[in-house]
Amino acid sequence: MKAADLVEVLCAAHLGNMVEGPFQDRGGLMLVGPPGVLKTTFVSVLDTQYQDAVTMSDVNVKGLIRMRDGIASGKINTLVLPEYAKIYERNDATAQNVEGTLRALTAEGFTDASFEDSRVNRLVARCMVIGAMTPPTVDTHFTRWEESGFNRRFLWCLMKLSDPLALEKAAINWQRINFRMAHVPLAPLGGHIPNRTTQRERQQLAVMVKYQPGGDHAIQLQLIIRIVAVLRWWYAESGQARNPMDTIAKFAPALGKTGVTLELPSDPDEVDEAMEQQKEMSNAASMLSRKRWSGDKRKGERRASQNGKKKGRKL
Repeated sequence: MKAADLVEVLCAAHLGNMVEGPFQDRGGLMLVGPPGVLKTTFVSVLDTQYQDAVTMSDVNVKGLIRMRDGIASGKINTLVLPEYAKIYERNDATAQNVEGTLRALTAEGFTDASFEDSRVNRLVARCMVIGAMTPPTVDTHFTRWEESGFNRRFLWCLMKLSDPLALEKAAINWQRINFRMAHVPLAPLGGHIPNRTTQRERQQLAVMVKYQPGGDHAIQLQLIIRIVAVLRWWYAESGQARNPMDTIAKFAPALGKTGVTLELPSDPDEVDEAMEQQKEMSNAASMLSRKRWSGDKRKGERRASQNGKKKGRKL
């Protein structure tokens, strides 16, 4: 799987709340891998690309309470936790309280903390939670996560790099690793993305999540269906003749028992190809933005013309 494919999946997961459907659960996604596989870099892409994705380097309940209204109103749609294990560096009771709040945010919704007056009416806050951690963190907390239902709310993506020395080589070459992120989906102006997945595709996606922890895979399946719906919409909007199921097929091993191997652009031909692809995508995104702008402008002109005619009739 190429790094750019993983970036696409993460971005599609963030936009998943815009997919039309009957379910309110948001779910989440956790990248799991050893140190040095760029987990933090991958999840941090969301903060740089989307205004409604917020990175939290240190999470506590009071901080989540301060963000609750922003989440409930839709100003914040994704919380990015690049160092999820930091939650457990404080005392166990506090850490589990934070964990419970995050668990509620991804599914039934967070309304009030244990120390708040439950008689006060509050908006229900739901959002996507995307984080990163190492396998030892999963091993330490897995049993409790199974019992509490934390596991079943997330897609757990196990990953490693095809070249374990990639970071060292980048330092030797004195060049940053470039993902060639040419496929970052834009948020739709209308706020809604149609779900054009078929029943057969949803059945195939159900097979892809069967080895995920949690026992009940309903929320995990809803999330991966939304990811495919976003990618299908974005490929059509940006003029790409691509099948989102092919992208998910590359991602699917990350959800299995042995994980996925990520390939980074390395040789000159691959980098040149990625650069060319990036230019094409940038042009497509620019054309799409101009198309939207001109469409809004024409609508504004029509409204102004109609209002002028109405005023003329009144006179």
